[in-house]
Amino acid sequence: TIRLWDRKTGQQINIIEGHSSAVTAVAMDDAMVVSGSEDNTIRLWDRNTGQQLNILEGHSSAVTGVVMDDTVVVSGSRDNTIRLWDRKTGQQINIIEGHSSAVTAVAMDDAMVVSGSEDNTIRLWDRNTGQQLNILEGHSSAVTGVVMDDTVVVSGSRDNTIRLW
Repeated sequence: TIRLWDRKTGQQINIIEGHSSAVTAVAMDDAMVVSGSEDNTIRLWDRNTGQQLNILEGHSSAVTGVVMDDTVVVSGSRDNTIRLWDRKTGQQINIIEGHSSAVTAVAMDDAMVVSGSEDNTIRLWDRNTGQQLNILEGHSSAVTGVVMDDTVVVSGSRDNTIRLW
């Protein structure tokens, strides 16, 4: 299940149900919640009503990371791929391949997708073409989280470190 909580009161606002296995990733904006699951799907939900808007299918293993903006949903999976989806239609836009193990985290901006993986690397990809731009190596264990801003990528890992790139 997915639960929405009021930050000020601590009260539960809504419960969203629909996945057939554990929910492993969530993201949201003012209108929508996106979730990834061990059922290999990404689901889009109306944030206010909890109504399911779309199911995105294409991964062959658990979805472990999701992120979205106004036009695109990005997902990472244990199938070692990153997929880009049209937020409105649910159509798959691109499949990005390059990691040798599960993709565990994703982030994006207008130009780039960043992924972290159990292969201990962070990879930077051109959002439009899917071309690999860089490989960031330095972690000695799986990368478990990535975030980015205009100049820096931050990664966390099972090696107990946080790195700024």
